[in-house]
Amino acid sequence: MKPSLRISAKLQSRYEQLQDAASQGLRFGAGFWDYLQQSEDQLIQVMQNNPPRPNAPGSLEFSWALYFFNNDAPDWVRSILQTLGMPPSQITLNDWTEWSIVWVGKGALLGDGSLVSYAPFAVLDPGWSLALMEYILLNLGYIKRHAFGTNPRTLTVNGQTTLSIAIFGDWGTGEYADGNLPASPSQLISQQITKMKPDVSIHLGDVYYAGEKDEEENNLLSCWPKASLGNFTLNSNHEMYDGANGYFDTALASPLFAGQQNTSYFQIEFGNWLIIGLDTAYFDPSVFFFEGAISDPGQVGFLKQAAASGKKILLLTHHNPIDITGSSQLGLWAQVTGALGGQKTPDFWYWGHQHNGVAYAAGNQGNTGDTLCRCLGNAGIPIGNASWLVNNPNVTFYTNEPLANPTLQQTLRVMNGFAMLQFTENAVTEQWYYQDGSSINLQEYAVKQTGIVNA
Repeated sequence: MKPSLRISAKLQSRYEQLQDAASQGLRFGAGFWDYLQQSEDQLIQVMQNNPPRPNAPGSLEFSWALYFFNNDAPDWVRSILQTLGMPPSQITLNDWTEWSIVWVGKGALLGDGSLVSYAPFAVLDPGWSLALMEYILLNLGYIKRHAFGTNPRTLTVNGQTTLSIAIFGDWGTGEYADGNLPASPSQLISQQITKMKPDVSIHLGDVYYAGEKDEEENNLLSCWPKASLGNFTLNSNHEMYDGANGYFDTALASPLFAGQQNTSYFQIEFGNWLIIGLDTAYFDPSVFFFEGAISDPGQVGFLKQAAASGKKILLLTHHNPIDITGSSQLGLWAQVTGALGGQKTPDFWYWGHQHNGVAYAAGNQGNTGDTLCRCLGNAGIPIGNASWLVNNPNVTFYTNEPLANPTLQQTLRVMNGFAMLQFTENAVTEQWYYQDGSSINLQEYAVKQTGIVNA
């Protein structure tokens, strides 16, 4: 798992910063190495043809980390990390060599659609090593977090009878060669959104690999599908690995996002609607910022005001409030509904973070009541057909259209996508699209008193 020359140059710089951090006596917070061991266990299960079940401890996203640092990092870096408590990898060189034939080819799929392969931005893309090093330096306290913005914008839209909003998540890969595709999925999606000329464009967060300054410039700002009334982008776990410095100082400092007033949460008011974007990453105490949280008085107060308004609420977050299968609530659900007063729940909730496009049934096993929940983290990362979602009673639709004319590395892939929402004063029509512009039929779509209708 050797990083490219470009990534290697950045890694060398991070390694030197690691040496400096260790010399200062900086140490990891509790649970970091345990989490990486749990994550490696998931990859071992994949390699044993016994893939992990939903909600298994750890994350496949950094499942390669212990093997990488114990085998591919320079000896002196490995020595520093061992001093900081790094355990050995349980994956042998022979095991990795044998499975590399799979990784370099079509790869393997997890039940959530994650593609385990060496392909760009798939689970074993060596570029993720940069994200890991950024997080390590942040965890050690060597990278300092950017100050949190507390001046949220309310964009009030008057003088028009409809409002169109493009929503897309986990999109920040930028330009790269993707097999037989004419451009990367994120580029193709940007082109499709631009053709549709939305009033507002909203990204649900994640600029890869770690939300650094140059990544925010190249993978977000340079290819953004500009909208006429407003452009918004949420903070995310990957952008927190750089301490949110690239997010605040580069993305939000750009004229493109000047409307956010250097604040990572916002509100759009139109008719009887409040469309609210929250920052669920900045105050997340979990390892790798994977779980999502809100605890600051500003965002909690924002939600309390929204509940008191009596308007319909469409909520946007990076993190998911229910698990990928729709079978259980997660901690973020209770935090948000608690801030809304315990009685009110969002009418609609869209999130990214999980790299798939999923429409959940109202009243699913996750006990989300009347809230219609949508995962839209499928705008950039390569994914495949998610077996956990097949014939799942909690799911009314998930993205599963194969790529046309795939290369070997694209064999298991399905198309990425995005959504367009068309608001009137009291109703919203939802339409999803694939990266080639083809529309998606959301079957068995729930009709609610709040006004959602079939697209």
